Amino acid sequence: MEKFNQKKYIQDYQKEHYSIFKVKLKKEEKKELDELLAKTELNQAQFLRNAIQELRNRQKK
Repeated sequence: MEKFNQKKYIQDYQKEHYSIFKVKLKKEEKKELDELLAKTELNQAQFLRNAIQELRNRQKK
């Protein structure tokens, strides 16, 4: 019987349940975004989720 490999389990789980969203920004834009996120205490994933929700709300109107 094979020994449980937690690292492989986590990698497989993430492959199955998550996708990566990449964006290229100019350095100034990234710096500004990082500063805004720090001020609002949001991380990048929370920011994106909020943006998605905002778009949903606009479509409902």
